[in-house]
Amino acid sequence: MTLSLNWSIKRITTKFEFKIARSAESYYDVVILKLSDGINTGYGEAAPSTRYEKGPEVILKLLVQHKNQILVLPLEDYEKRQDALEQMFPDSYALQAALDIAFWDLYGKQTGKPLWQIFGATKELVTSSYTIGISDLNVIPEKIREAAPYPLLKIKLGTDYDYDIMQAIRAKTDKVLRVDVNEGWKTLDDAKRGTEWLVQENVEFLEQPMPADQLDDIAKLREFSPLPLVADENSVRLEDIPGLVGAYDGINIKLMKCGGLSNALKMVELSHKHQFDIMLGCMVETSIGISAMSQLGSFARWLDLDGNVLLVNDPYIGVGNEAGEIILHDKPGLGVELR
Repeated sequence: MTLSLNWSIKRITTKFEFKIARSAESYYDVVILKLSDGINTGYGEAAPSTRYEKGPEVILKLLVQHKNQILVLPLEDYEKRQDALEQMFPDSYALQAALDIAFWDLYGKQTGKPLWQIFGATKELVTSSYTIGISDLNVIPEKIREAAPYPLLKIKLGTDYDYDIMQAIRAKTDKVLRVDVNEGWKTLDDAKRGTEWLVQENVEFLEQPMPADQLDDIAKLREFSPLPLVADENSVRLEDIPGLVGAYDGINIKLMKCGGLSNALKMVELSHKHQFDIMLGCMVETSIGISAMSQLGSFARWLDLDGNVLLVNDPYIGVGNEAGEIILHDKPGLGVELR
């Protein structure tokens, strides 16, 4: 079987500026892959985070350099394939993810099965949250209106006006909230104070409250906090998980951080072994990336798979999202097609 591989950069624009504690963007450039056997085409997506690696232009250079090596990777032996991707692209987890997704999508199409079925998952998923990025206070009412269909909101904090943000949100909605600080609270005292007033705000859990390199302080915060703590920037790769015992209650797994579905499956298994609750998350991505992670959705307690519904111009159609309910299809592979 002879494979071919094509790629392109697509610019995706968000409905609102997407701002977190360390960055603010109104658009993202992602790399879209098409892996074909001449009959079927597998889609992949790289949405690199500047927190972990360089941008899409570097990914394009890597693809040019390694195209011939990529095209001889095994389609059915995913462990051997992933080992090879790790060696080829040790500094680009997003590219590993894009290729791994594309190979899995092609494999699913060749076998005629949806990936969730191949992975032993089910179509019954919990409700996904909808993200409200850091905002000027006068923009919050508009964002809350946009999020009206969604019963669970994820609120980005990590500013010097976090309390005001929460008060503005609570003036407009009493929905259950999840709070993600993206390493924004720099001291244990700040984190404790933030946790104390969040407890009064019907918050379900607190995600990555402090910088990843302050794990000892995060463990102390966990002893203090009545809210569960969920790792994000601390839970990048499989090897990170054992070191988080005692510091977190749950971990967030993202394809663009861990290197794809093959690695995410291993992270799910190891998280269960260490009795962590699992959240499956995303970057700002098209329906390719979101559809890929959704295939593992039934393995998670929490879902944060809204990257595509935050977009003005998602160029693909994949899994559905009806008021936070992720709708998996029976189509083979990812079930993604061009809009």
